Amino acid sequence: LPRSPGSQAELARAALTEVVRLARLAAVLERQLRLRVCDDPLLAIPGCGHLSAAVIRGEAGDEARFRTHDAFAMFAGIAPVPASSGRTSRVRYSRRGNRRVNRAVWTIATWQAKFDPRARTYLARKRAEGKRSKEAMRCLKRHLVRHVFAALVSGVDPLKIAP
Repeated sequence: LPRSPGSQAELARAALTEVVRLARLAAVLERQLRLRVCDDPLLAIPGCGHLSAAVIRGEAGDEARFRTHDAFAMFAGIAPVPASSGRTSRVRYSRRGNRRVNRAVWTIATWQAKFDPRARTYLARKRAEGKRSKEAMRCLKRHLVRHVFAALVSGVDPLKIAP
């Protein structure tokens, strides 16, 4: 159906009004989220923002249900799974686990890979060991899970924990 210029303008105004309303709602929700996680020890991890901390904290629930960081890595789908065949010895990502927590840790790892010199050194060392970029990133994520778990369980500064 052909539209008259007046109806197109009306639709555009309605869409713009909806976008403005959603932007205001998003700002309110972000302020509430920041207030809820403002003193969370997860925020001490470089690259972990308020949203990542809230996702990890919310999805993990009661952290006492995880006995070790290995159990938490399995929960998050970050624990390596053997995928060897013949003479090739390799591990791959787990397709199981909580995808939201996995994504939050991936976000932290990606930020660290770009901006944190310690993570860049770690990735360079893994590349020097013969790992491909994706494998090195998987190793970094697995390394970060230890720090995330320590921050969840004990509430200590995760950067003071030995790797």
